[in-house]
Amino acid sequence: MKDISRIHLLAMVLPVLVALAACAPSTPSGTRSGSPTENPGQGTSQQAPPPQSTSEPAGPTAVVPAGPAGPDVPPPVAAPVVRWVPIGPIGPNDPQEGRMYLFAQGRDCDQLRDGVDGTTFRDVWSAVTSVCYALRNGTPDLWREADSATAAMLPVPSERCLEQTVAAVVRGVVRYHQAHPGESIPLEPGAGVSCPRKLTGLTVVDEQRNPVPGLARPSGPPAGGTLVRLDGYYVRVEALLIDGQQSGVERLGDGDYSPAYFRTPPAEGRSSITISIQDTLDAAGAVRFFYEPGQPSGPGSPTGSPSGTPPGTATPPSSTTTSGTGVPGGPVSSAGTP
Repeated sequence: MKDISRIHLLAMVLPVLVALAACAPSTPSGTRSGSPTENPGQGTSQQAPPPQSTSEPAGPTAVVPAGPAGPDVPPPVAAPVVRWVPIGPIGPNDPQEGRMYLFAQGRDCDQLRDGVDGTTFRDVWSAVTSVCYALRNGTPDLWREADSATAAMLPVPSERCLEQTVAAVVRGVVRYHQAHPGESIPLEPGAGVSCPRKLTGLTVVDEQRNPVPGLARPSGPPAGGTLVRLDGYYVRVEALLIDGQQSGVERLGDGDYSPAYFRTPPAEGRSSITISIQDTLDAAGAVRFFYEPGQPSGPGSPTGSPSGTPPGTATPPSSTTTSGTGVPGGPVSSAGTP
């Protein structure tokens, strides 16, 4: 009876022992049973590193667009521009140089060709004519002729503002063509003016309007009445200012682009007056006239200087002007006849 009970008890306990054995953790490979998993010198457990993947990481699937250029990135280079002949100012009734300037401005090549012989600076206007034809037709022969004519130009005096401007323009056109043969010239209208309007000096003249020598500066008696020429470049003197104020002084002259004259007012206690003008456009410059007691009064008295202005004021050009006029191509100069 006792043996049967033992057998029966063993039959009940044995499945439980088998189940418990199946649930027990297995010993890791390479570690002896019963060995600790801690590093003896450390208080933390040492875990095995995770397995590393042998495949390459996947790249981004979208391209990030580029942002704006930084401050050190230079701006894009502007397209080249070659400037043609600017405003003079000139008019159709001007002397030959003024008319030639108009023909050049409008690139009227035939009129330029026909007018060259009547000009003072024939080499300049010949070069302008050659460049005009080269721009119009563009053949290699015409460009060679333009190169030669431009290289043959002589230096232009500084007071010849019209010729100076057209000479500089045609040199620029030829240089561009030499650097870019076969390309069209990116021609644009000229900027500014060739001959800025300005008052540069005063010249005392006699009743025949010839400069009166004798003094180092423009001067006259305190009683007034001295005849004075305005030197510079202007089209039409619309107002004469004395010490910055409208003077009401009568202006004498022969029309646009011609020299203008006036008679000085009485001194009224002043030792000098400052003269400036108003033109159809802005006219820069202010010059002085001096009252000097003891000088004879009356029209035509020798009370002036053909050299223009005193130190500290605008200095007129030193070379002569176009004979008889103060026309474009040369400002009215105190060194020539009005």
